[in-house]
Amino acid sequence: MIYVSKQLEKTGVDFIHVSGGNTIKRGSSMPAPGTSPAPHAHASEEIRKHVNIPVSTVARINEPWVAEELIANGKTDICMIGRPNLCDSEFVNKAAEGKTDDIRPCIGCGRCLTGIMFGNPISCTVNPSVESDEIKEADEKKKVLVIGAGPAGMETAYVAKKRGHEVILCEKSGEFGGLLRLAAVPIAKQELCKVIKFMARRLRNEGIEVRMNCEVTPEMLAGEFKDYEVVCSTGAVPKEIPPFKVFKQTMTADDVLAGRKYPGRKIVILGGGSVGCETADYLAPLIDDMFPANRDITVIEMTASLMPGEGGAAKSQLTMRLKRKGVKIELNSQVTKVDETTITYEKDGQEYHITDADTLIFAVGYAPNKVETTEERVHFIGDCDKVGTLKDAIAAGHKLAEEL
Repeated sequence: MIYVSKQLEKTGVDFIHVSGGNTIKRGSSMPAPGTSPAPHAHASEEIRKHVNIPVSTVARINEPWVAEELIANGKTDICMIGRPNLCDSEFVNKAAEGKTDDIRPCIGCGRCLTGIMFGNPISCTVNPSVESDEIKEADEKKKVLVIGAGPAGMETAYVAKKRGHEVILCEKSGEFGGLLRLAAVPIAKQELCKVIKFMARRLRNEGIEVRMNCEVTPEMLAGEFKDYEVVCSTGAVPKEIPPFKVFKQTMTADDVLAGRKYPGRKIVILGGGSVGCETADYLAPLIDDMFPANRDITVIEMTASLMPGEGGAAKSQLTMRLKRKGVKIELNSQVTKVDETTITYEKDGQEYHITDADTLIFAVGYAPNKVETTEERVHFIGDCDKVGTLKDAIAAGHKLAEEL
């Protein structure tokens, strides 16, 4: 490519754009979350030494300081930025004005491309209004109470305030983020923290009244908030299987990620969805080096594949990490019986017994944490309405706020 670039320069090409990757090695052309930024910069740096025209690079350049460092260190002359510009169309303008904290953070999930590959309109997990950031003022101004400061609640509160409503946001705990805080714990998921930080910053900038450590009671709804539109975004709770809790030590994946409980060394994770696999990745050794202190982890999944419904580079990277770490994966497997010391499962018509495990972790989904009410002024969004993805939660909050 150095030779090709030289020939292109001779023919009058204005600049060389250096990219790479293919469809066989997933994530090589569109890097997954948690991977290094600018994976093609080593190539652009080398090509740049042999031509006199500008050279650009691309991929996972999602923060202004990354682009500035690449240019300052001679890795490239120009940084091409794709997904972050979809996430925030004002990325460059905000960077130029020094407002980097106001840039909506791209988490690199790839959902912007996943949809269009199947003929769907372009979309973004973090930006529900990717086609237009315009928020129209409400014809009728209302008082709005938002219960729960997870992503759905924060999005609702922000958009409702921008539309001119009087908004109060109450959060039972002392922190923003809801279940997103736990989702940010596993390997390669830390960028979700940027979403929480960004959404909380917007609330402060808009002067929205936020009450932390405030659990809204029926008495408060009937009293202080009697004339408010109420938005309930109280999230979901992890499911457990009561008959299996007779095992010597059980916990949920949320318990592990939150640090509420501590698993042993011989672990069985029930459920091979995203949460189960990410928890296995979080607990497993960095490599399978057969060190005696390494955790021994088995994931048992009913279906024929890990993380059904997920796809793309992130799933590929996570699966490869699990295999490198020696995590045992049992697909098409059904746990049939659990007693205090033994976990029994069936696979391909055969029965298997795990007798040396010390911990059973439930990663079998979530149930909406929904308060029963018949009041028409109460709206349910996010996981407390229907358990879904981060994209579902933010989009639901945005849509409801636009309709209030």
